[in-house]
Amino acid sequence: MISAMKSLADPAAELCRQSGRWSSHIRARLNAHVPQNFIFDKDIRAIPASVLIPLFFKDGQAHILFTKRSENLVQHKGQISFPGGRQDAGDKNRLDAALRETEEEVGIARSGIEVLGQSDGMLTNTHYLVTPYVGLFSPPERYRISEGEIDRLIEAPLCHFLDDAVFYTEQRRHRGYEWQVHYYRYGDDLIWGVTGFLLSAFLNIVFDAGRPLGG
Repeated sequence: MISAMKSLADPAAELCRQSGRWSSHIRARLNAHVPQNFIFDKDIRAIPASVLIPLFFKDGQAHILFTKRSENLVQHKGQISFPGGRQDAGDKNRLDAALRETEEEVGIARSGIEVLGQSDGMLTNTHYLVTPYVGLFSPPERYRISEGEIDRLIEAPLCHFLDDAVFYTEQRRHRGYEWQVHYYRYGDDLIWGVTGFLLSAFLNIVFDAGRPLGG
């Protein structure tokens, strides 16, 4: 696995090892930030959707949870994602949708999630306006994954993604707009697309990561 930290002297890496303090730092940064949406085409009628960026403390450091989507799905099959999806008619709001989807996909009850705040969202090329929320939970002994949707889960140290060596971008063109696609390597896995972009936006807010956003 690629090194999770730039160096032990890195303040962000040290923060990620301090139980309690790291989550307070993230909450404060999110609360001080005014969330924005990155939209490549303002003429598109967006479909409301949301995800949860799930965080937890394990093995002496902060972690982030991803899902590896099933190869049998129609959209984004095989990709690495945050739990979430489209806002349904029965959802009170987008946060409610993110918590419901998280419980359905990985079995983490909403009662066990402490919402720390909202991060920056984006419009996908499939016309979903994705709003990300950040939540803290205690990892269960065993997750209850939705086998029809999720192939496996990935638990990764949060500060791994602050290492510039695991990050890169590629310029793409969609509907006449230039867009940077964000990629992160974690072992043999590649996190990219919507999840990569949302991860970059989150890291910028809470750790001043300096990831390039926008068109």
